[in-house]
Amino acid sequence: MWKDSEADIDFLNFNYLAEQVVEISKDENLSPATIGVYGDWGSGKSTLMKMVKKSLDADKNTLTVEFNGWLFEGYEDAKTALCGTILDEMRTHETLFAKGKEKIKALLKKVDGGKLLSKGVKYGLDFLLTSGIGTVTELTLTGIISAVKQKAGDVSEDEIKKVIDAFKKEETKRTEIKNFRKTFKEVFEDCKGERLVVFIDELDRCTPDTVLDIFEAIRLFLYVPGTTFIIGADERLVSYAVKTKYKDIPGHDIDISKEYLEKLVQYPVKIPQLNEQEVKQYITCLLLQNEDIDIKKVAESITKLGINDELTSDTVKAATGKEVTEGIKEAFDLSNQIYSALATLMKGNPRHCKRFFNTLMMRIALADRRNITLQKKILAKLMLAEYYKPSFIEALMKPESKDELKQLESKSGEAAFTALKDWCSDEWVQKWAVGEPRLSAVDNLSDYFYFSRESRKLYSSSAEILSNEAKKLLQNLMDASDSVRSKAIESAKQLAPAEQVLLDNAMFDEIIKEEKIDSKKFKSYLELSVELKQQKEAVTRIKALPIARIPAGLVGQMTAFVKTLDASTKDSLKSFLLTNSKLNASVNAIFK
Repeated sequence: MWKDSEADIDFLNFNYLAEQVVEISKDENLSPATIGVYGDWGSGKSTLMKMVKKSLDADKNTLTVEFNGWLFEGYEDAKTALCGTILDEMRTHETLFAKGKEKIKALLKKVDGGKLLSKGVKYGLDFLLTSGIGTVTELTLTGIISAVKQKAGDVSEDEIKKVIDAFKKEETKRTEIKNFRKTFKEVFEDCKGERLVVFIDELDRCTPDTVLDIFEAIRLFLYVPGTTFIIGADERLVSYAVKTKYKDIPGHDIDISKEYLEKLVQYPVKIPQLNEQEVKQYITCLLLQNEDIDIKKVAESITKLGINDELTSDTVKAATGKEVTEGIKEAFDLSNQIYSALATLMKGNPRHCKRFFNTLMMRIALADRRNITLQKKILAKLMLAEYYKPSFIEALMKPESKDELKQLESKSGEAAFTALKDWCSDEWVQKWAVGEPRLSAVDNLSDYFYFSRESRKLYSSSAEILSNEAKKLLQNLMDASDSVRSKAIESAKQLAPAEQVLLDNAMFDEIIKEEKIDSKKFKSYLELSVELKQQKEAVTRIKALPIARIPAGLVGQMTAFVKTLDASTKDSLKSFLLTNSKLNASVNAIFK
């Protein structure tokens, strides 16, 4: 299996992107600079940043610092944490910034004061500002200390007094920022030729407040000649964070989030979506990692391939000097079988592809522990359908579906379908069925279905395995506002198909958790299913509900949805709804 984190080896051929980021980072004429490494969740941002850091670490005049804003979420002031992390690294480095050590220590003391101030405010000391700190006297100090200690027992009286003293200082916050920035700039003037590069990752996992805190820290305190900041994030989610705080100006055609980001990030580097051949190359390399070869040499050979060149077994042989084994042949064979479907389903997303193979290998390992052998190619084909058409897999599990599957694979036009009747005319299913390997030739598919069910139990809900972007969309889809839900439905079309299926599942799961199904949210769910072409899945889920949970009001929301159904699916839904005679009038009104 493969670790779900940034890769140590570049299977994505990101070397050309990394070289560009390194060049900007080292160019003194461009300093200070902020570089945005933009890409979707799982697209390889962290891997690219790791490559850049490795290259910069080889430069004796460059200090690199890593900062993960998500680690400080919820319990630490982000501005303080970022400043403190950077200054600590500068202070403790053996050779770099030696001439500025005393100034760095002085700045750290100011940061510690800021941390104390933030802690005080967090625990309720901000109420002191309501009538002005000038009103606080020694006569009332005992009462203030008592009130604060009740809210936070771990704050000492000395700490509280220090906070109050900080409020009493005549120096304004603006002056403090100016002085901090001036001293920080002087450190680099004292240490000419030495540069600092700060990597800020996982920013799109943070709350909007944390994102903006980090941006403010960069611009207010740290943005001086000699510094470069490299930010890895999904540009859309960062834009969302900005928009939550800064609204567009009414009557002006200005996108505030776009303007904000363009001022903050001067050099955007966007990670491209992998095409089919790049997905094939990537998943082949993942599979080759399980073979007894020097995979680093294979990765190095990829950088020498032309844009239209293909990774082949001969490439592997030339790179490693080893003969092509049966295992290597099987890796290429499996990759050839599924790469096209994976590229479409996963929208060229490396992390989605890696998760697909981790699930595949986990199921094989689970089966092996039960002395059952699962064929990779058979399992992979079933998993493709499971990812994109989960309700079809449920139908395929029925014992009576075996003969019908054979008919589907042979494209028998006159065949009679019962178990698979809702799927025999589905274009995706038809294409999937005729692809190799032929599942009807497998004696016992029940073993594959068994471990499919067991693996699905590892997740308690579809929502838990959504990407950060999809989770935000789910939150918006469950919003009370019609406009917010409509925008989320439109945005969902940009997700990878596999993520679309999970999002559609998750929204339905959330809707039916409520004792009474919200009719407006239900209508939005149906609209989402139409936009994502998941109507048959939606009908299957609706039919799985107790008929008593579907009042006439919900049926009335199905009018537009029903018009998008094919004749067979429409009849199936109508028959189900008519099992409740109280719905007859509503059903007959929309099924004309």
